Amino acid sequence: MAESLTFQALASSDHVLSSAENYILYVLLEAIASAAGSGNGKGRLPLNLSVVVDRSGSMYDERRLEFVIEAVKFLADNVAPEDKVSVIAFADRAQLIIEPEQIHDRSAVKRALDDIDLLEIGGGTQMALGMRAAIEQVNRNHSPQRLNRVLVLTDGQTYEESACLELATQYREAMSFSTMGVGVEFNEKLLMRIAQESNGKYHFIGEPSEIPSIFEDELQGLRAVTIRNGRMEVTLSQGVQVREAFRASPEIYPLGTPLVDERKVTFQIGDLEAGVPGSVLLTLVLPPRKPGPVRISQNVFYYEIPGVGERSAACDVTVEYTLDRTLTSKRNGRVMNLVDQVSIAKLQAKAEEELKAGNVDRATRLLSNAIQGTQRLGNVKATQALSGLMDQIKKTQTLQTKAAKTTLLQAQAVVRKTQMLDPEALKELQKPD
Repeated sequence: MAESLTFQALASSDHVLSSAENYILYVLLEAIASAAGSGNGKGRLPLNLSVVVDRSGSMYDERRLEFVIEAVKFLADNVAPEDKVSVIAFADRAQLIIEPEQIHDRSAVKRALDDIDLLEIGGGTQMALGMRAAIEQVNRNHSPQRLNRVLVLTDGQTYEESACLELATQYREAMSFSTMGVGVEFNEKLLMRIAQESNGKYHFIGEPSEIPSIFEDELQGLRAVTIRNGRMEVTLSQGVQVREAFRASPEIYPLGTPLVDERKVTFQIGDLEAGVPGSVLLTLVLPPRKPGPVRISQNVFYYEIPGVGERSAACDVTVEYTLDRTLTSKRNGRVMNLVDQVSIAKLQAKAEEELKAGNVDRATRLLSNAIQGTQRLGNVKATQALSGLMDQIKKTQTLQTKAAKTTLLQAQAVVRKTQMLDPEALKELQKPD
């Protein structure tokens, strides 16, 4: 039987300086599901999806609602008979316009979408109401043998932002939430948090014409899921501390300061698509020790194979304490590549904070450092995105213009996405320097 998953732990160095106080060691924990991971003999898992669509007044700008309708029609044409997909429209109120069973009835879908303009739901933006209605629909057909997800699309600021985040947090063990922001008026921080807290995906949509393709990407991603509810549990050796934790793939974002209970810390990874790494990068602080081998951490990845049950995979991180500084200077290229990518994302985020505080010079210096990093990594897309952002900042001295905000959101999206390496480059980076 083919392995359903590989789980590995890589340290930035195999050697640690014995005499060093607060020695920094980076550890990459990575789980990759195989195409055979479903293990249930039934192919992909059926969907239990609820789509939440903003129908506020601004959605009529730039034909946004037209492209949403096109995207929903795409879903209706491509779901399988066993899939359950509902559609909620919201503005000041939320209304179910397509029930889960109706998604397979093309005439019913067409009528619902043709009549979306006639809904008497106001013209504001109450996203929490749409999310609550979607949660109710997903709960109707909820099953561990289905992929349970809420997909939210909006183009503006919403009332009750805290309620939206609370809903995603409250129901994250039952379903994930993917979010889509169209244009530049929405709160990107909120949509990112909702997706990250629930192990969903966040999408920035710069042009409304991209909406159907983003829906297609979501559908393809759901169909590729072979592992459910992954979580990493790390048990640290005495004296080892976690300074920082970042999700390292498929996207880069901070996981906050981990709460360590009896030297244990857990990271929720969620569902894994076949071949797409689910990774966490830890910055560990190590105490001085006598020369010799030391196990730094014990790491276990718990996951579910649909139709089979819970499984686990384990690996340890062991380093050699030494007094030889030449040994400690040798680094694992793969780990350090991701450390650099995380550092670039941090520089970009810090530059944004400085700009919002009115510190334009500091912001441009930080972006310049980030650009040097992307050039060193050979990440052309990130270099172009950050260079475009710096040009806009120099030109406008602010993020308040539409062009500047668009450029910022584009740069965020590119920098946040982990740069995946080709197989040959990956082999080279796996070798220590």
